[in-house]
Amino acid sequence: MKRIVLATALVALGSASALAADLPPRGYDKAPAMAAATNWSGLYIGGNVGYGWGNNSTDFEFLPTPVAFGINNATLDNRSKSIVGGAQIGYNWQIGSLVSGLEADVQGAGLKGEAGPVTATIASNGITNGQPFVPSALTTSHELSWFGTVRGRLGVTITPDLLIYGTGGLAYGGIKAAAAANFPGDGGLFAVTTNTTKAGWTAGAGAEWMFARNWSAKAEYLHVDLGNMSAATLGTQSIPPFATKATWHNQYDIVRAGVNYHFN
Repeated sequence: MKRIVLATALVALGSASALAADLPPRGYDKAPAMAAATNWSGLYIGGNVGYGWGNNSTDFEFLPTPVAFGINNATLDNRSKSIVGGAQIGYNWQIGSLVSGLEADVQGAGLKGEAGPVTATIASNGITNGQPFVPSALTTSHELSWFGTVRGRLGVTITPDLLIYGTGGLAYGGIKAAAAANFPGDGGLFAVTTNTTKAGWTAGAGAEWMFARNWSAKAEYLHVDLGNMSAATLGTQSIPPFATKATWHNQYDIVRAGVNYHFN
């Protein structure tokens, strides 16, 4: 009887050992790696390229009055356009999903446009020395050779890697402009040019995507308003007080894309 019990125990022990040998080795799960959170805070620099177009209409005012001059005031619709490009530098502060910051940029522009010649119209009852100054030819040209901005930015992260924002602040730029009213014969030529730096304002909106560690890409729209500027001139053959005054309007729209490197 003892022999039978002993033999049964040995058989059971052998079966358990065989079953344990057939089981796969026990695995040990590793803790999941922690993904680095996107951080928008800190200094960044970058570059951009885009396209700009401007509404640079020119108003012609004939002095002392259109009736005394003999010619109606006129406006020439001047549209400028060009590729733009430059560099930017900025700093962000992030609190939760809210991102605020400051950014400055300088752009090469070369937005050029010209209009004319356009024939001026005779003012009602306008005569000068018994005859109005006609026929006439009005021409104008405009160029924004460069511009820059200093802006605040305020946005929110739609996802940790995607930021949308509004922006606005100071704008400034170098403008070259010319206008002429040419009256053949006794009227002569009234021509004026100006080359100056103007300051104004800008506002717009954009989106920025952190596509890799420390690298982001952005797309942005800006409206730039550098106000108006005026200049007057006497004619080459006219006697004072006859003069022509030109006023240029300096408004531009910019769309651009860029890349930033973040030092955080």
